Amino acid sequence: MEKSGKKNQEKKTIPEVTTFPVPFASKKVKENVTFSNKSAKDSQEKIISQAFKFHLQGNFSEAAKFYQNFIKLGFNDPRVFSNYAIILNDIGKKKEAAILLRKAIKLKPDFASAYCNLGTILNDLGKSLEAEMFLGKAIQLEPDCADYHSNFGTILKNIGKLKE
Repeated sequence: MEKSGKKNQEKKTIPEVTTFPVPFASKKVKENVTFSNKSAKDSQEKIISQAFKFHLQGNFSEAAKFYQNFIKLGFNDPRVFSNYAIILNDIGKKKEAAILLRKAIKLKPDFASAYCNLGTILNDLGKSLEAEMFLGKAIQLEPDCADYHSNFGTILKNIGKLKE
């Protein structure tokens, strides 16, 4: 870039812009729209961010909308499945919650809290033997979590394993 000793004293002008209305198509567009990996990833992160924000604020209905949208778009994230499962469980949709927790575990096999939550839900559904297995796995992954041990004790009591 060349430098000159003279200051640019030209008057800057803003070009005039003319806009034209664009009519919408009157018939349905059948063209598939594809997004790049980057835009899909950005969209995914925006949805997760909003969902987590609402969830942390205690606005569970709004968080649920974002979790549902995320899942509908075909995105997979174990945190979303787990968090949405908690909301579903709280409103009594235990079977749906269990399905989502299984998906979270499939995506992240070392997700201890998902194992614990699934075990607790399965126990509520009367599947105490299966619940014992999942809570045992949660304890194996995070042996220092008191909640996991407490929930495990409840299940052991329910299935008659009082010594354990």
